[in-house]
Amino acid sequence: MFLKFGGQNFFCFKEDFEVDLRLNKNCPENISRGLDVAKVMCIKGANAAGKTNSLKALSFICDFMTNSFSKKPDEKISIESFFNNNQDIKLFCEFRLDDLEYRYEIELTSKAVKKEILRFARAPEKVLFERRGDQILFLDDSFLDIQSIPQLRGNASLVSIANQHEIKSLSRIYQFFKKALSNVAYVGFKDLLTNDIHEFYHTAPEALSFVKDLIIRFDTGISDIVIDSYEDSEGNEIYYPVFVFDINGEKETLRYSHQSSGTKRLYHLLGFIFLVLEQADEKSASSLFIADELDLHLHSKILPELIKLFDESKNSQLIFSCQNDEILNDLGKYRAILVSKDENESFSYRLDELPSDVLRNNRPITPHYQNERIGGVPKIG
Repeated sequence: MFLKFGGQNFFCFKEDFEVDLRLNKNCPENISRGLDVAKVMCIKGANAAGKTNSLKALSFICDFMTNSFSKKPDEKISIESFFNNNQDIKLFCEFRLDDLEYRYEIELTSKAVKKEILRFARAPEKVLFERRGDQILFLDDSFLDIQSIPQLRGNASLVSIANQHEIKSLSRIYQFFKKALSNVAYVGFKDLLTNDIHEFYHTAPEALSFVKDLIIRFDTGISDIVIDSYEDSEGNEIYYPVFVFDINGEKETLRYSHQSSGTKRLYHLLGFIFLVLEQADEKSASSLFIADELDLHLHSKILPELIKLFDESKNSQLIFSCQNDEILNDLGKYRAILVSKDENESFSYRLDELPSDVLRNNRPITPHYQNERIGGVPKIG
């Protein structure tokens, strides 16, 4: 499970920021469900406050740890400091895997990694590996096989490099971060609309069934979805969905292009959610969906249903941003983070960090938010 992440000098965040998913003993049982870490965390804030950039921090870590070796050796790292200053960017992530808690730290610029450390998060904070530039300074006895790597790459994570060289000691950690899916990229929000999803549903009928059942339940008027295909002029099989409607006792069909924006959004989004839920390890390795603008084109009643999918799953987590204010009442102050700006510098805080007399358990949060009592809203005019 992911426990905490954050950093410093990262895009619009100049000073330290963090997103903490750990739950303390004050969190009610109906929210924690007996867990010490939240499976769902919402990030709210005004437009341009830094919501997407906070999600981008964890998305970058997951991608850099798993995919950075695939970049060309001289390619720049897709990252920026606060208003492109010359200081190093610092990021970290704490996670739990096989009942052990780890802390991964990295310092870098867009040109190269300066420092990279993996340690146990709990005391004693035992270092497992430490890298400075292109040199490995320390390896724990359980990570000595990393020595077989002939050369480090300045624009790649040691974890990604190790996977390329089939280093077994880091394979479990690599796979943990590989299970994270995100719609946040270097440029920000990345639309999930892709034609590849049609072929995926054709090859994975269980995924199509999952998506279809929810789309039907969400009162779209659709009674069935069928994946059809045709052969193009080059002999390639092209897949496309057909949406079925019951009209006066007859079956009528419409193509994808005739569907509403909300239906199209659900058709793609639910496929990603299915993958995340299916990737969760039955034992301890969780899967994660980092979702910017989760409620885009969706009715406010659908968002809680999507969250419920993760709340009821075994080892899947959801970290998301949205524009829906009412969701704060459903999640409570332990599962909501506000991002605000002061002099164009972003900062964040979880709602339970506010004085206890401001927000109380089992009391609505949305009125306080909309009345600008707890921050995170635009000051228009």
